Amino acid sequence: MKELKLITESAAPVEMVKEAFDPGKPKTLKFKGIFLQSEKRNGNNRIYPYKELKPEVDRFIEEMVNTDRALSELEHPERCDINPDRACSRILSLEEDNKQWIGEAVILATDEKHGIKGTPCGDILAALANYGTAFGMSSRAIGEVDKDGYVSSLHLVTIDTVLNPSIGEMCGNNGNRFVNGILESKSFFIDTHG
Repeated sequence: MKELKLITESAAPVEMVKEAFDPGKPKTLKFKGIFLQSEKRNGNNRIYPYKELKPEVDRFIEEMVNTDRALSELEHPERCDINPDRACSRILSLEEDNKQWIGEAVILATDEKHGIKGTPCGDILAALANYGTAFGMSSRAIGEVDKDGYVSSLHLVTIDTVLNPSIGEMCGNNGNRFVNGILESKSFFIDTHG
């Protein structure tokens, strides 16, 4: 039985998507940017080989994105399942572009005019976005990390929304300001039943 660690990684800040506002339809806040990246050492000193990440992203798209269940939590929890109570956005798409994945997500915010109740974390993220707060996306997965920082035996849980991403331009010269994504206090074991 392998001992796997919870691994979290972050992407560069995302951009808000501006769409024409139609007063007859619910208002949506969407954002877009790099959600996942492979083959580059990140601010957490890890490298996700393309051959490890690609099949997991394909599985995640098929099982979660395409079935409208790809929920993103606000910041990383210390568990390897998705808690809808902590959801702040839903990932709408992931498109591969040169060994990285560009994603788009909608913030799960309240729209009182149309009677849509948002999630508490969705309303927090909407407020942060409306006030211009930068944020990024961060993978949450279980897997193994070798002494050189290469990740293997990967299982992608989701992609969370975080304030301190560890990949992309933000980690540039100061990777120390980013959270160390491996939660050393947590271990997960995969047996024959997954």
